Amino acid sequence: MDNIFKQNNLGSGKGGISFLTHGVISRIDMTKDAFVMALTGHINEFWNDKKPSKNKK
Repeated sequence: MDNIFKQNNLGSGKGGISFLTHGVISRIDMTKDAFVMALTGHINEFWNDKKPSKNKK
C-alpha cells in the first residue's frame, strides 16, 4: 500500500483502512464488524435452517 499511495509505513499505526476512510473506520472497527457478520448465522436462529426450539428459556 505504501507504493500505491506514496506513503511511508502505512501499515503501522492506524493502518490502511483508517487512511482510506479518512479516520472514519479503524482496522479494529473493520475486524469487529467482520467477526459479527461471520457469526450472525451461527447465533441467530432466523438465519439457520433449523426451526427455533420452543423449549428455550
